[in-house]
Amino acid sequence: MPDTGLLRDDARAAPVSAGEVVVIGLGYVGLPIALEAAAAGYAVTGYDLDPSAAHAAEAAASGLGGEGRFLATADPRALPRAETWLICVPTPLDGVGQPDLSLVQAALATCRAGLRAGALVCLVSTCQPGATNGMCRAALEADGFVVGRDIFLAVSPERENPGGEITGPRRIARLLGAPDAVSLARARAFWERIAERVITVATPEIAECAKLLENTYRLVNIALIDELHRGFAALGVPTRAVIEAAATKPFGFAPFWPGAGAGGHCIPVDPGFLQMELARAGVASALIAAATEANRQRPARILAAMTAAFGGSLAGRRVLVLGVTYKPEVPDLRGAAPMALLHGLAQHGAEVLWHDPVLGPAPAGLGGARRVEHPAGHDAEAVVLGAPHRAYDPAWVAGLAPLVFDPFGMLRGDSVRAV
Repeated sequence: MPDTGLLRDDARAAPVSAGEVVVIGLGYVGLPIALEAAAAGYAVTGYDLDPSAAHAAEAAASGLGGEGRFLATADPRALPRAETWLICVPTPLDGVGQPDLSLVQAALATCRAGLRAGALVCLVSTCQPGATNGMCRAALEADGFVVGRDIFLAVSPERENPGGEITGPRRIARLLGAPDAVSLARARAFWERIAERVITVATPEIAECAKLLENTYRLVNIALIDELHRGFAALGVPTRAVIEAAATKPFGFAPFWPGAGAGGHCIPVDPGFLQMELARAGVASALIAAATEANRQRPARILAAMTAAFGGSLAGRRVLVLGVTYKPEVPDLRGAAPMALLHGLAQHGAEVLWHDPVLGPAPAGLGGARRVEHPAGHDAEAVVLGAPHRAYDPAWVAGLAPLVFDPFGMLRGDSVRAV
């Protein structure tokens, strides 16, 4: 049971322990934060339900140095009663497209079991607006603590860019919000040790909504460009050249590029959190709904174009998909549109081959699709560019099969079909 004794003012301003931090969730968000905190001198304990993730985290920490400042465990009983607790667990959509917050709720229970007076809990996982001041606050105050007096609460939504030029918690500016000034100060003192820039906002809800707006903005614009890509192709105008020309405008325009559909852990997911709360407030967004559905249907539209090119049937056609990850150079299949293409092709009766130079061992769930070690020499009747990895030379891909389907607008040649 947590210590529910009240803090004196002088105790409130002092560290509760010698810089101990617990990071709950050691995935693509939690592990980099844990390692950065360890490098900044904190004694960090990483916790993950998956023992293999804990072992991998310790191996990563060993490779980067910092032994003695980082430990990882899958046993909640091994967690210290730390000064700072960070919740970095996944928040996916469930089977009906609604946000699944079960892992956040489990993480809050883990915090409660080891929480002591004076500790800070910071939500990093993406959640709906109101989650910090609502769900998180209610869970942490259930045993008698009062946020802002006995314990402290903040939100600093994750901002990761896998495969990008700017990555990691130190280089990417962090938003930070809290329900009260003392919580904000405590959280800022922590984050300023591991991030180059910390931007505080007036309320937790502003930080939560800003995170959701970032990826809703991306989803809507990607859906727009994917839609216009078909239109520009019908007009005989190269889409990427249009975007490059528009991007010369020094204000009011940000370039987005066509593709097989937005995937990954953020863009297809985060707008659902915002839409859920908008619907509860009676102001659900028709534009978000349309962009979400357009993105969901993007692989189906590519399949429809392929079917039409083959005279109405893909049955028996040998089709090769080049790149199956959600993003070039990133070995991640979460929400990957090329995976939907693989399944759709198989359902249409095609003989499906796939190749991906950045993916490790073949994952489960690819149906009847067969992996090939090299894309050439398989007598494919059609090639689909699923993810434009650097290993795929555009000119070479354009000549790989009698029909080459290009959702990205990157290829040129008589065999190429923009889809």
